Amino acid sequence: MVRLLQGLYEHPYGWSFEAIQSELDISERTLLRYVAACRDAVVDLDGNPLIETIRRGDRRLLRLTEEGRADDATVYHVLFLYFALSVFSFLDGTVIRDGVEDLWERFAERLPGAERRRMAEFAKKFYVVPFGTKDYRDHDDTIDVLLQCLIDQRRVRIDYAALMGDGKEHDFEIYTLAMYRGGLYLIGRSHRGKRIVKLAVERIRSAKKLSERFEYPRNYSPEKHCEGVFGIIEGDETKVEILIHDLETAAYLRARQIHPTQQFRERRDGKTVLAMTVRGTDELRYWLLGLGEHVEVLRPKSLRNAIADSLVRAHANYA
Repeated sequence: MVRLLQGLYEHPYGWSFEAIQSELDISERTLLRYVAACRDAVVDLDGNPLIETIRRGDRRLLRLTEEGRADDATVYHVLFLYFALSVFSFLDGTVIRDGVEDLWERFAERLPGAERRRMAEFAKKFYVVPFGTKDYRDHDDTIDVLLQCLIDQRRVRIDYAALMGDGKEHDFEIYTLAMYRGGLYLIGRSHRGKRIVKLAVERIRSAKKLSERFEYPRNYSPEKHCEGVFGIIEGDETKVEILIHDLETAAYLRARQIHPTQQFRERRDGKTVLAMTVRGTDELRYWLLGLGEHVEVLRPKSLRNAIADSLVRAHANYA
């Protein structure tokens, strides 16, 4: 029980039942008995328990209550904040990056000297590996205007460049600023149509704040709007089956959430089938091409043919 309490101080934000049982080499029944004993014996001056059980999804965790946590838990706040801020490293040179750095500096200044000394090597201990991130250093003024319009619920006039052609102008209501694979996207409604659309921030040539305000839609949520989409580009709902040819690739994919609807099924020949129902296959096609000979699209036939055509053209480049 002493080791259990010591472990809770080392895991102030929760220690899973599975990890406790493994660390202490005890059964779940024994752990529950310890927890019940601690609730009776480990209490504050008013008799309130200093440990509690919480749930995160299907997992049960044990943690100290706010009253039971040691002052040393402050370093965990620093850790979580620093790691969260490091995710924004691709926004160097923008108002967002400046804002999070200012927040970090204000937070760090208030820490005791001993805590600040423990932070000396944080830049090496916690690091986000950038990959394919977009460069927003020339978009700082635009991002500043977009943030103002998002917070104040003002319409914004956007000159938006097309991938091909001249582009269009939108009077836009921003509902969400989304981050996806090292890029920023606006989710909202344009005066050009009734559907909610997404705009890539780096393709915005100019943004002008308008005087008109808009009512934020009560039934809107970014989660529902992005539900089922493979990536950021929407499309028709499609049932997909992908044959994984080797065990190593199957293990690699099983360890990740490729899509919320993913289901893995083993075949008698030892190969694995990955099934999903996605809204849009444009980004899925590029992702599958990256897996090369390790996978094969079984259905739909249209996606299978598109992948095959791409591979034939790619082979011709190297022939």
